[in-house]
Amino acid sequence: MPILEVQTQDYLHQTLGGQLHTTAWNGAARLPAFLTARYRFAHLDLMGRELLLVIDEAPEQESPATIRKHTEQVRAKWSGPVVYVRDQVTAYNRKRLIEQRVPFIIPGNQMYLPDLGLDLREYFRTPSPSKRKFWPATQAVLIYVLLNRKDNETTAAALAPKLGYSTMTLSRVFNELESVELAESASIGRQRVLHFPTNGQETWRRAQQWLINPVKSRHFVVGHPQGLRAGQQALADYTMLAESHRPVIAISHKQWQSFRNTELAIELQGLEEANYEVEVWKYEPRQYIRPRLVDPLSLYLTIEQSGDERVEQALEDLMEQIQW
Repeated sequence: MPILEVQTQDYLHQTLGGQLHTTAWNGAARLPAFLTARYRFAHLDLMGRELLLVIDEAPEQESPATIRKHTEQVRAKWSGPVVYVRDQVTAYNRKRLIEQRVPFIIPGNQMYLPDLGLDLREYFRTPSPSKRKFWPATQAVLIYVLLNRKDNETTAAALAPKLGYSTMTLSRVFNELESVELAESASIGRQRVLHFPTNGQETWRRAQQWLINPVKSRHFVVGHPQGLRAGQQALADYTMLAESHRPVIAISHKQWQSFRNTELAIELQGLEEANYEVEVWKYEPRQYIRPRLVDPLSLYLTIEQSGDERVEQALEDLMEQIQW
């Protein structure tokens, strides 16, 4: 039996008691092909009521409006309640499903069965804020949006050519931003539109607990890698801070692997002999504000814990320059 079906049975048993069993529904052949391609269907007897479970295991979630239309089409072939089942649903979409009175079950989290008089809310599955950190691609997208934002909405189609991420990666990014309630999404036509309900500065403030230091590793080399100015050198370019005596270059992991295969990549253990300090980033460094300089928000995250009063004052000056 598929795992989501087992989880649904276990959740209902733990919550409501009694022995529960699902069986295959033989009416699926009468449904349109696009529904049977996306969903699995199972019949369930719950406290004497016959339910039809519409089980959604697709990688990307449909909008609540689309889910309502799909369940209505199924209901035309079934006389009892039709219940949407998925392992995770964002807080925003749960609210919209309830507003549209679409019965649903999220195993281990919540069930909304208005026909049975049940609206049991336990918790929405989100890792502890103290432990969770953003996936690098999520942070890269967030920073791009904050620094290139003309309005409060964007789409995967708009982001893909700018950042080089696949549709699947951007879908995961959208899910993560929704799960911490920094953004909301909805399907408009065939596009998923990501909406930020707060202004840029407030979004940045709320995101602090999930942000990561972009630097994956540091290296001291003789040769000059092609990259963007970073570290205190870049901070000096943005502000009045005195420039560092050793240039700092930020590059991606892919760029570092390529550079290491050249004769210029002489890596040194001692800092004094090196001509360049190389920061290998977890996402590709980009120049959004000034040519040849890493973006100011990522820069802030790389050196915010310096402990140097001069640097901390320069970081404050840097953040004041940002036009949210």
